[in-house]
Amino acid sequence: MRFFVLLILSSLCVYAFWFDSPKPKTIEIKAPPMDVAYEKSMALDYLNTLRQETGMSRYITNKILQKAAMTHANYLIQNHKLGHFEKEGARGFTGETPKQRALQAGYQVGMITENVSVNVLDYKDSIDELFSAIYHRFGFLDFQSDEIGIGIVQNPKDTNQNAFVYDMGIYELDDLCTQRSYDGDEKYVYHICKNPNHRIEEQTFHSLFQLRKSASKKLIIYPYDKQDNVPPAFYNESPDPLPEYDVSGFPISIQFNDYYFKHSRLTTFALYTMDDEEIPAKVLDVKNDPNHMFKPNQYALFPYKRLDYDTPYKVVVTYRADGKNATKEWHFRTKKLPKPFFIITKNQAHIKIKPHTLYTLYFKPVDSHDLLKDLHFPADVEIRFLDQNTITLKLTSNNTESFEVKSGVKTLHVEIDTP
Repeated sequence: MRFFVLLILSSLCVYAFWFDSPKPKTIEIKAPPMDVAYEKSMALDYLNTLRQETGMSRYITNKILQKAAMTHANYLIQNHKLGHFEKEGARGFTGETPKQRALQAGYQVGMITENVSVNVLDYKDSIDELFSAIYHRFGFLDFQSDEIGIGIVQNPKDTNQNAFVYDMGIYELDDLCTQRSYDGDEKYVYHICKNPNHRIEEQTFHSLFQLRKSASKKLIIYPYDKQDNVPPAFYNESPDPLPEYDVSGFPISIQFNDYYFKHSRLTTFALYTMDDEEIPAKVLDVKNDPNHMFKPNQYALFPYKRLDYDTPYKVVVTYRADGKNATKEWHFRTKKLPKPFFIITKNQAHIKIKPHTLYTLYFKPVDSHDLLKDLHFPADVEIRFLDQNTITLKLTSNNTESFEVKSGVKTLHVEIDTP
């Protein structure tokens, strides 16, 4: 019997002015061709839905940022790379950094935030992964940016290879950089625009950012209240906010909008089951973020263990802002497993399946390092990853012989249910 080895190898990246973030995942089963125009449209709609639900303004599309995002997505595919940095002389090179690529494309300001994911299933998988990684999430839930360019490219010779690039900018600031340089007597700022000598009146510059912040709610939470279909797990990010864990629970975040609050701090931040059982977790803020990426108004709670599927949770935050104590409580629910499904809890397990039926298998991690490694399985079995502990499995032939799926110390014994 012929066997396949399924290698896990994926990536997810973010760039917010100064940092780079890779993360794995891809599959050696051929993916179908993408409708790129559809993926772009749906990605923008999905991102705007998430931003609006959290209380932020919608992104508008910027064609110049879209050009910059597309050129970088093409570069990643042509050179089989991931990340945000390009090498001069390589095919498709348009600029070493997101800032340089945006300026090269014609954008007038260098304040660019970029998120990147590669080799994902589709737009939703891309954005969900980016929201699962806290630094990437804060890149999307930014009080400043209000316009975006999305670039999506799939390798026609290897449809498993794709790149999703999101370049975010600030419309009002880009507009100021196209106007006449300030020549008055008041204080001014420069080295902001494509022309480094272009001046913007300091008061106008700061008022612009206050205007952007005023368009958002006082508190930005994620997952938002009553959100469902929330991924249950966080895996890794580079730089990694939880380096001692390979798998943990989906992070919960809260941001204070400093347009409304001069001084704010958390007193408690906790996650509960609906039976009021507190979930053990670590809270990160500007003081203990190991990578020094958090801002003073940003907080995130990381459950030590991945959350359960199709389960409601409650978040309670108490805080003190501008001399007043307050409490914020909200709820969300994790995504369901597609049926029929099995939850595998042992290294040696047995299941029974029918041919030509798609099953979902969740290998519940026994510790913070328990991930599915390279999978070994017969050639007439089709497997795809939903995350690094969850797969779909289908026997594509009428084979009635039992078989095994192996991953490291794990062996799943599969029996065929025949009529």
